[in-house]
Amino acid sequence: MIRDFAPQDADAVGSLTLAAYDGYGSITGPYREQLAAPRRRAAGSTALLVAEVAGRIVGTVTFVLPEDPEWEGPDPPHADAGFRVLAVAPDTEGRGVGRALVTHCVDLALHHERRRLMLTSMAWMTRAHRLYDTLGFTRRPDLDVRFPGGIGVVYQRDLVPDAAAHFPPPGPVPSTPPWFEDVWSR
Repeated sequence: MIRDFAPQDADAVGSLTLAAYDGYGSITGPYREQLAAPRRRAAGSTALLVAEVAGRIVGTVTFVLPEDPEWEGPDPPHADAGFRVLAVAPDTEGRGVGRALVTHCVDLALHHERRRLMLTSMAWMTRAHRLYDTLGFTRRPDLDVRFPGGIGVVYQRDLVPDAAAHFPPPGPVPSTPPWFEDVWSR
């Protein structure tokens, strides 16, 4: 079952998010604190979702629109919806939880009459990248950025046939991705 985050979910969602990220790489510093603080994401996003199986929270994702404080990306935006901080409990990976959460984000974007869905993922999150590929997302290496924890790679999925007409076209792929603060206005 996928539902909206509730305040009493905060500890479980924070712990799950850190466990999911720690299973594949290393996030340190202030961003680690943000990952463990789902109430902040909930307050700054259109929706913070959780997935439950038999009453246990096993996944989470943050759905954002460009007007949300939690939006990540360049200005002007190259999409009008996005998601971030997708996390699945390590012991439930491979059971469709991530797929269900991303599919729910696609449905939310369509409900909000959005044209394109976008996300930034750490380069070392290769399992998630395979999921995005199977769900029709394409890479946008021209929008990749550097973070303290490594390279952030960008994916997009057009939701309507004329999506490309509403956003800046892909640009040149830089030899080294720029620092995220240099291209993200927020």
